[in-house]
Amino acid sequence: MNGATKHSAYLREATWLGVPEVQKLLALLSPDGEETRCVGGCVRDTLAGSVASNADSDLEVDMATTLTPDAVMNILENAGIRVVATGLAYGTVTAIFPTDAAAPSGGSKKYEITTLRHDIKGDGRHAEVMFGRDWHIDAARRDLTINAIYVDRYGAIFDPTESGIADVAAGRVRFIGEPAQRIKEDYLRILRFVRFYFQINPDTAPDAPTVEAIKAAVPHIAQLSGERRQDEFLKILGLDEADNAVRFIDEMGALHVTLGVDGNWQHTRLSALLGFAGSASAHADRLLRLAALMPDTAAADAVAAALRLSRQRAQRLHKAVDHPGVDLMRRPTYWLHYNGAATVRDQSLMACASGNITDTDAKNLLALADSWAPRLFPLGGADMAALGVKHGPQMGAMLGALETWWVENGFPSDSALHDELARRVSVKCDPPT
Repeated sequence: MNGATKHSAYLREATWLGVPEVQKLLALLSPDGEETRCVGGCVRDTLAGSVASNADSDLEVDMATTLTPDAVMNILENAGIRVVATGLAYGTVTAIFPTDAAAPSGGSKKYEITTLRHDIKGDGRHAEVMFGRDWHIDAARRDLTINAIYVDRYGAIFDPTESGIADVAAGRVRFIGEPAQRIKEDYLRILRFVRFYFQINPDTAPDAPTVEAIKAAVPHIAQLSGERRQDEFLKILGLDEADNAVRFIDEMGALHVTLGVDGNWQHTRLSALLGFAGSASAHADRLLRLAALMPDTAAADAVAAALRLSRQRAQRLHKAVDHPGVDLMRRPTYWLHYNGAATVRDQSLMACASGNITDTDAKNLLALADSWAPRLFPLGGADMAALGVKHGPQMGAMLGALETWWVENGFPSDSALHDELARRVSVKCDPPT
């Protein structure tokens, strides 16, 4: 077999490698003369000691193989394993195993399996590849040395670049070969570099050649699809050092290109949100961190369109940015009733990060939102019509005003509500004296 046939060491503490599904795939896809190995984040993070012992079910385990995609699919289908051709042009298929529906993976566990390959043509967005059997060549086409380390089913580590293991140990994040060439092959690598750098080594500055290569390639980020930019930027926002990573992207002149629009990005508010999230991390997710960057709803809507956010995500982004500030504390019941608990959670954290309310205020609002039980306004058009109010704009306005009265008065009884309705209809109908 060509390529990296000598292993460097054995991977210790890799409990995920012993998962039955992983072992089954590696065994099935390593018949005589062929081999399949794990590669990428699962290996890198285990070597770095950043994989929790209970993370096996949620850890992404990717594999590389000497087998062709068709051969992989044929072997797995014959073994009764569900397999999907997720990226045949790039040599990738996905094996799917059923799991507990309540598990983090949502009812299935997926494993991407990609044939060894090398790029023969590319435009910085898409590459045309040729399948191969050489582990060195496959490693050389990857982005970073720390992402080009392989592990076989026995735990033997293969490091074709001969620097990946050392770079993980030293916390070094660097491209394989010339940074400019690696970036030119796929401009998304600019954002991937930033993500890994601020995940692994946020306390030192990247080397000058890498910074210069990034700056020179920044305009080409615009060539990438909104979906790819969205996926990678949200991963960056998930970092502990998200605020510093985003500042670095901005300093490189890449933030407006990544987000698709110009804007007065609110770095200070993002940092404030991250600071508060130390005691409420479950509430400060990636989309909310994106909202913290937005200067206004117009920018939020433009970014949502440029990054091709789903309608649900775009609406959530808009509502979070459109927070009512201090009025959340003045009328919490009003906002919970009309906006809902999920939106009030977002808006409370945004108002706090903006300096409109205190940390204590925000925590109190979060507690209210967590215990909120929605109430259905008990009156409708039939109740109004029974008192002689005609259908139309007048009825709608009266119902809206009455609902606000009901909310702001602490949801009085149905009897009290009907009395207030009768009073308002009477006042509306009484002739002037």
